[in-house]
Amino acid sequence: MDANRRQFLQAGLQPFLDRIGAEQWQVRRSLILQSLRDRAPGPMLETAPSVRIRDDEIGWYLFLAQQALDDPACTDISQAQRILPFIVGLGSRWHHAGKVEGLHRKLGELVHDYKQEPDGLLFEILVALAYAEAGWQVTLIEEGPTKTADMRVQRGSQEFFVECKRQERSTDYALTERNLFLRQWDRAKPLLLANRQWIWMRGDFHVELKDLPPSFLEDVLRAGLPLRRQEEVLHDSELATIRARLIDRHAVRRHFDRYQVKANSPMLAKVLGGDWAPENSATTIQHMVKTSHLAWCDVPVLGTYIADVAYASGFTREVDAEASIDKKAKDITKLLSKAVKQVPADRPSIIHVAAETMEGAATERRRTEKVMARVPAFITEKPVVAVRFHRLLGNQRSDLMFEMDETVDQFQIDGVDLTAVPHTVVVPSSTPMRSGSHWNLYP
Repeated sequence: MDANRRQFLQAGLQPFLDRIGAEQWQVRRSLILQSLRDRAPGPMLETAPSVRIRDDEIGWYLFLAQQALDDPACTDISQAQRILPFIVGLGSRWHHAGKVEGLHRKLGELVHDYKQEPDGLLFEILVALAYAEAGWQVTLIEEGPTKTADMRVQRGSQEFFVECKRQERSTDYALTERNLFLRQWDRAKPLLLANRQWIWMRGDFHVELKDLPPSFLEDVLRAGLPLRRQEEVLHDSELATIRARLIDRHAVRRHFDRYQVKANSPMLAKVLGGDWAPENSATTIQHMVKTSHLAWCDVPVLGTYIADVAYASGFTREVDAEASIDKKAKDITKLLSKAVKQVPADRPSIIHVAAETMEGAATERRRTEKVMARVPAFITEKPVVAVRFHRLLGNQRSDLMFEMDETVDQFQIDGVDLTAVPHTVVVPSSTPMRSGSHWNLYP
């Protein structure tokens, strides 16, 4: 984290802490720490509790930001890498907050009324600040009994009403798919342990996971282990293609001779899986390890490091079944319909929609097909002059504290000057941009 990003993170965190107040923040922070202490590991991965604090999710976001500034060795890396870019994006534009009327009221709503579901309102605030940065005077419209647009923006003779919508971070289908794999993995683990070979697998599933026999992975391993060569194809059929290779134990030991590795981190997957565990991929690991804990961490789970590995195996999964890809590629048409109902019938408006691209490149390519087919043909009697679709990914990087990609699809009518409408609203506007889509940058 360089000096600029650190400054942006501090600038983004402070307004929330000021709004909560020092005394109340200490109470909420203590409750977050207690919740982490009370977290008991589940007997199976599917039922293991998430480290995420759902009762006070905005408090959890602020806690992660504070840890990144004050004690970055004591935090949850995966969760931090998702949320810190949003706080940084806000902080990079906070010096324009004076041009956003109603901003402090919205911050109060976010930290109190919407503390369990903050993502939609956080996106709305980011959009407001992006317009302010682009030279617009912004008025956040107070909620009433009838739903209206989120804000009115004015710049010279131009005036637009703006509505913001945000999709859930993951579809219910994606969560179900993840749990179905974890059931397969939990059944197969005893075979891997009994075999004792250090193995990393890469599996491409060609059907929906619900259509696999419950013992599918277990049966594949029973038939294919032990490995007799450095790399083998364990299974190849219309159901799945599963490859396996021996982990380079000497390379792993050389790494642990020099470093300790954060538990449950992208670095751990990289050390064990190598190029079969690329960043942002879906990986699952089992291991027997020696751990150490940073004595000053408030909660052991935040400061757990792996000092040595006695045994490890892992799996990188991808589901390329057409039905799976289609169900995860959630369209934005329903959100657009809801947004249109809230904008005025007699004034020009702009709609911003956000989605996180956590399900991989194939899903985003399919979503692009849906968006390109449906949004240009989306007809409304109201004067909607533009739609901006912001697709966001907090990358799971092993060499950076955080990094975010923001790809923006733009749809607009002809004859309206929209050159001053902001492009990115999360990634700082000073970030170099390139043509294309971020999901096509990665393997």
